[in-house]
Amino acid sequence: MSRTIDIYLRRVYSYLGNYIFSEGYELEQSLFFQRNLQFSRSFTKKLNEKLVEIGLYYSQWSIVYCLKQIGPVTLVEISNHLDVEKPTISRTVNRLAEQQLIEEVPSNDKRERMIQLTKKGLEVYEKAILIVSEFEQSLIADIPSADIDTAFRTIQLLKERL
Repeated sequence: MSRTIDIYLRRVYSYLGNYIFSEGYELEQSLFFQRNLQFSRSFTKKLNEKLVEIGLYYSQWSIVYCLKQIGPVTLVEISNHLDVEKPTISRTVNRLAEQQLIEEVPSNDKRERMIQLTKKGLEVYEKAILIVSEFEQSLIADIPSADIDTAFRTIQLLKERL
């Protein structure tokens, strides 16, 4: 899961949880699961609609973002960082390589494939980060910062329990 979606999910969990509990409703597990799933799918769909303008999809963006944030890494490190299975990461990385957004770099361990962003990848990152930031701001624009902070803390607690 990318850092961006992780942040959003934190916000949503907290907001939904605080709303439901503060209103005196009982939160059923299926309701929580369903709301999370609906949000996640809607979020990904809307973000894909925006990123497609620069030739990316959310799954690709999450890897581009990861590479920009933590530098050259192996596929296993990306898989662990994003909590996505390695075969899925491999397919997405291959697509990014076809687009010339990433490249392999020498590794101390010949068995591992280390990758980094290319110059073109960095240029796409700069465009994408503006799109994603604008999208994020549009989602949280009218939500009080205290609610957002609570959402972050709540999602982090939930994530730690997984």
